[in-house]
Amino acid sequence: MNTFYLIFLYFFIYSVLGWIVETLYCRVKGGKWTNRGFLFGPYCPIYGFGALIVIYFLNYFTASPIKVFFYGMIFTTALEYLTSFLLEKMFNAKWWDYSSMKFNINGRVCLLNSLEFATLGMLLTYIIHPNVSEFVLKFPELLRQMISTSLLLIMTIDACSTVASLLNLKEKLAILEDFREKIKAKNPFPQKISDFYLYKELSELRRNLISKRNFQIERILEAFPNFEFKDLKTQLDEFKLDLHLFKQDLKKQRVERKANKKIKK
Repeated sequence: MNTFYLIFLYFFIYSVLGWIVETLYCRVKGGKWTNRGFLFGPYCPIYGFGALIVIYFLNYFTASPIKVFFYGMIFTTALEYLTSFLLEKMFNAKWWDYSSMKFNINGRVCLLNSLEFATLGMLLTYIIHPNVSEFVLKFPELLRQMISTSLLLIMTIDACSTVASLLNLKEKLAILEDFREKIKAKNPFPQKISDFYLYKELSELRRNLISKRNFQIERILEAFPNFEFKDLKTQLDEFKLDLHLFKQDLKKQRVERKANKKIKK
C-alpha cells in the first residue's frame, strides 16, 4: 500500500503539471485562459498516466536517451489514442480531432503531439522526476498516505460529477431530438400554422435547458471546442449556439445595469 500511495502522489503531481502545460500552451496559442482538462480540478489525468508510463517503463533505458525519446513517443502516443478511443466508446462522443494535422491517425493522434510528448518524456526522465522523487520521499509515509487518500477522494468525486453532468446533458439532448422527430412525423411542413404550438414547445424545452446552467458542461465545451456527441451532433450544435446567445444576453444585461447605476448616481 505504501507503494500505491507513492505512485498515486506521482500521478497527481504530474497530472497537475500536465494541466499547467496544457493551460499555458492554450493561452499562448488561443490568447485566453482555459481550464484544459476533462475534470473540473486543475489536473489532467492523461498526463499523470503518461508520466507513470515514462517513469516505470522507460526506467530500463535511461542509459540511452535516444531509446527514451522514441519509446516515450510510442507509449504516450498509444496512451492518447487509447484514451480517445475509450472516451468515445463511453460517451459516444468525439473529444478532440487532429484530422486537419499532418501525419495523424484517425484524428486521434498526430506526429506533432507525439514529438512534444517525447520531448516532455525526456525532460521528465532526466530532469523533473529525479527532483520530484527526492522531494516526495522526504515526506513521512503516514503523511503521504493521508495526502494521497484525500486527493484520491477529491478526484473521484470530481470524476463522478463530471460524468454525471455529461450523461445528464446527453439525456436532455436526446429528449429534444425525440421531440423534434415527433414533430417531423406529425407535421412534415414546418410552415403549417395549425401545429405551431409544437415548435413553440420545442423552443421552450431548449430555453429550459439553457436556463438551468451547468458550469461543468460549459467548462468542458470551452476546453474541448471539437467535442461532439456523434449521434446528437445537431442538437449539441444548437445547444452551443443557444448557450452563446444566452451568455451574450447576460453580458448585455450586466452592461445595461452598470450604465443605469451610473445614470442614477
